[in-house]
Amino acid sequence: MTAPPKLLLGLLFGAAAAFIWSGHAVVARNALAGQGLHVLDLLFCRYIPGALLLAPLAWRERRVLAALGVWKLLALSVTGGAVNLSFFVTALHFAPASHGATIAPMTGPVVAALAAWWLLRERPTAGRAAALGVMLLGVLLIGWDGLGLHPGAWRGDILLVMAGATWGLFTVLLRRWQVPAIPATAAVSVVSAPMVLPLFLVFRAEEFFAQPITLIAWMIVAQGLLLGVVSMFLFARCVETLGATRAGTISVLVPVMGLLMAAFFLAEPIGWFKAIGAGLAAGAMLVAVLFTGRRLG
Repeated sequence: MTAPPKLLLGLLFGAAAAFIWSGHAVVARNALAGQGLHVLDLLFCRYIPGALLLAPLAWRERRVLAALGVWKLLALSVTGGAVNLSFFVTALHFAPASHGATIAPMTGPVVAALAAWWLLRERPTAGRAAALGVMLLGVLLIGWDGLGLHPGAWRGDILLVMAGATWGLFTVLLRRWQVPAIPATAAVSVVSAPMVLPLFLVFRAEEFFAQPITLIAWMIVAQGLLLGVVSMFLFARCVETLGATRAGTISVLVPVMGLLMAAFFLAEPIGWFKAIGAGLAAGAMLVAVLFTGRRLG
């Protein structure tokens, strides 16, 4: 049976966002450990360019944003914006990039499913619950190789769980409040910018702008344009098209794509455990999106 065009479109949006996210841990870990940048530098590059680019869109959609109210805008910006990214990036001071590419995406779909059950009354069917379980097993297999090899990584792992949990909640809040893609993307960037800018100006501006111009430009493009604007827009469209629970499962593609990108760009080997885990995670995601529904109540 051919999948409906709406499902295929939602999968396309989600896969494109996942492709961008898949390189996030590698880029951020390299910037922090290899290039001497700071968490505030990455936050600045993520939200200040994004806010400038999206300010006209935020103004155009000001009635939609005003209808949401201050507290809902703050909730979206905390769960999907500066606080969420702070958890993730800070974690990479302690945990390796492989943990960043597995633990947070692993946590997000489970929290999204639980939150959707609570807030949206989207109770998962037995098939979807089984698919989520297989997804967790697959991603655990992917990350198994790094366990025990990085002393102190548990501190970063806790932060990565928090990053995944807040992102899962963000997924559900988008659906619960029926926030369209463009206003959601604009709100997260524009509201997050004032949280970041004062701290950056006081503690990091001088050192950051002393870096090579090529590094600054790359960070602004990677963090601000691709991660801060394009991926958020794609994911918000995915939520609108597939719904909160299904869209939450898309993030499981991040570790799978991350492994493939690491093998292609960094010549990192993929062993049997990682290969089996990637196959299980991707297969369960497709089953959850294409063949399992939800029931209300």
